Amino acid sequence: MLVSYQPVLVLLSIGVAILGSLTALALTAFSDAEDAGGGQRGVALISGGLIMGATIWSMHFVAMMAVDFPVVVNYNLLETVSSIGIAIVATGTGLYLASGRRVGRLSIPLGGTLMGLGIAGMHYLGMGAIRGCGLGYDYTLVAASVGLAIGASMAALWFAFYKRTVLMTVAGGVVQGLAIASMHYTAMAATYFVPLGAGVQVSAPLFSQSRMAYMIAAGIVLISAVNLTMVALMSREDA
Repeated sequence: MLVSYQPVLVLLSIGVAILGSLTALALTAFSDAEDAGGGQRGVALISGGLIMGATIWSMHFVAMMAVDFPVVVNYNLLETVSSIGIAIVATGTGLYLASGRRVGRLSIPLGGTLMGLGIAGMHYLGMGAIRGCGLGYDYTLVAASVGLAIGASMAALWFAFYKRTVLMTVAGGVVQGLAIASMHYTAMAATYFVPLGAGVQVSAPLFSQSRMAYMIAAGIVLISAVNLTMVALMSREDA
């Protein structure tokens, strides 16, 4: 079964990944600042983990809304919600390990591996939530997508806890966002969609795909704006 993509929503998914990644990196950078108070560090680190996890999930969901299926599909709510939980827990734990160098030189590799596996787990559990068609996989490309997720996460943690300029922070957000998107679309290339029997009935989604994508993207923009403002205010207070 062949699927097609809406180019505007594909670009929107990449934009969501970049904006959310930039926000998370800005927060984690503040949590590692020497002049930040303990309470501020904790809030910044927790917020960074939540936003990175939410960004990964949002990018995935917007990207799935960009897919035009030749049949009606819907998504299982429990599996969809579980997938965002995996992304947030894995990302938060990876940031926690890396932020305090809690296992020495292995902090970033271990944290990155955990985050990458969480991203991959989120993606494939989210794919399993699809109702209305069957799924098959090219396992060589599946392995490549997992490798991309782990490598991207290690790079993200290096950027997050490296003393850098504003320009490097922006570069890190762009690199991480593109890496998340690359992982997703590599995983999509690994996926075969299989039509089900004629007797299978799937209810139509409540909202159109485009409307859902724009609603999710608007949520990430709002969350990012609030948190970037918070970072700016805390930095100004410390200064």
